[in-house]
Amino acid sequence: MSDNQDPLKQLWQCQEVLKPNLNDVIKKWHKVRLKQRCYVALDFFSLTIPFIIIWFKSAQLDKFTMALLLGVMSVSVLMVFYITWLRRFSLGWSHVTTDQHIQRIQKQIQSNIKIATLSLHSVWFVVVLMIVFYGALYYFDVYPEDKWMRKVLITAAINAVGMPCIWIWAAKRKKRFSNELAELNQLLKGTKN
Repeated sequence: MSDNQDPLKQLWQCQEVLKPNLNDVIKKWHKVRLKQRCYVALDFFSLTIPFIIIWFKSAQLDKFTMALLLGVMSVSVLMVFYITWLRRFSLGWSHVTTDQHIQRIQKQIQSNIKIATLSLHSVWFVVVLMIVFYGALYYFDVYPEDKWMRKVLITAAINAVGMPCIWIWAAKRKKRFSNELAELNQLLKGTKN
């Protein structure tokens, strides 16, 4: 049987080829870039909170609290720069070849997985930091016991609500990005065969 007579081949060649909608791809990419830029802006804005506390309350803070705030702010600055560096693949590139675009998408998804993992680990780190902080405040007798207890309870309540939410959010993001990377790699593997 000749190839021209093969009904399966004829059916295959008669199928309509759907072209990707370039406008949809561009819109999705602009949305991703906007989200990444908003995350960077939010990260840098989060640095202002400890700075404002230090600036306006420095005279009222004891040396231990001041040292801890300065330490947290220093670590926060490093983390914000690291996270911004991880977001670099989606912040400013355009006009690249398709292969470069795909490689950068892969790298950005890998970076998003790292950011989500960092967010997961920051949850337990914040809890440990709060325990050490309030333990030291108690040990050094910085506040009267009733005021210390009130601060501990307020912080514990905020952490009891906020930290599980952050953990769940970060775990879902990590899973979603891992799935996206696996799907992209599977698609790329299929096109190279």
